[in-house]
Amino acid sequence: MRESGVRRCRICGCEEEHPIHLAREMILGSFERFLYFQCLECGCLQIGEIPSNIADYYRHQYHARILELQAPAPKAFSELCKRKAAGLLLSAPIGEGAIPWPLRKIFPGFLWQFRELGLRLDSPILDYGCGRAHLLLRLRKWGFRRLFGLDPYLPAQELVEEGITLRKGDWTILRGSFDLLILNHVIEHLEEPLTVLKALREHLAPGGTMLVSTPVADSYGWRKFGNSWAMWDPPRHLHLFTAKAMAIGAGRCGLRVAKVKYDAGKNLWATSQFFALHPERKVEISQEELTERQRPIRKWAQLLDEIGDSDMATFYLKAA
Repeated sequence: MRESGVRRCRICGCEEEHPIHLAREMILGSFERFLYFQCLECGCLQIGEIPSNIADYYRHQYHARILELQAPAPKAFSELCKRKAAGLLLSAPIGEGAIPWPLRKIFPGFLWQFRELGLRLDSPILDYGCGRAHLLLRLRKWGFRRLFGLDPYLPAQELVEEGITLRKGDWTILRGSFDLLILNHVIEHLEEPLTVLKALREHLAPGGTMLVSTPVADSYGWRKFGNSWAMWDPPRHLHLFTAKAMAIGAGRCGLRVAKVKYDAGKNLWATSQFFALHPERKVEISQEELTERQRPIRKWAQLLDEIGDSDMATFYLKAA
């Protein structure tokens, strides 16, 4: 692959001699080098050429994948209470501050997030790139009953169980509209991210929201760790957006960024430290070592979240 010359950014279209970076595959321990360039206009860090054998680099995740949607267990009294409480929280005209702290701790963070978005237990929700459907299964436990998942690596063409429908494939087979579209660490893996965003925009219900969670390349973690930054993850991460790149890309797809929520990714910082200290070793971090590495960075990570300089972010996209 050529290491110099003019390249065109796949997000904003800028054609320049963008800065070049060489990054190594670390998760599988192959240590292969891959050329990336960072757009001078939008800052998106993107792979120069997508490997023709890209699927080989996912074998640790998708080889022998087995997924079964088990029917929910008989509804114990505690689970019925949980679902009833979730329904009341989503519909009650009260603020979070009006609920006593001990009760607020009962509800997971996503319920407050969904309440802010105006969702109800019967709102149609799509998890694009749902994997083993862990998120959808968790949502079902809290009473959501119109849940859909789409993933090209599912073991069957369609899996249906109470409240959840999974289909094997991508946006080309998608039907219907959704109040919430979730891309949870998916967009960085897409060969044509704007094509997917534009297609999903057509399935966003009026007033609906698209939540896109992804690493951000204009972050303290990227600047500090460089080639050892765990969220780079070459060659699996094809496009690492910046806030500017997401705003430009969303705009080209008929969307706008309504809000950004940052998350420093404390586990990933520990992994980045491991990469920096052991550049020739495959990732092998025990839970004890991970916990030990996290302790001194918790407050720092919280500060980065507050000032918008964290490794990861969730972009709230709305129809433009």
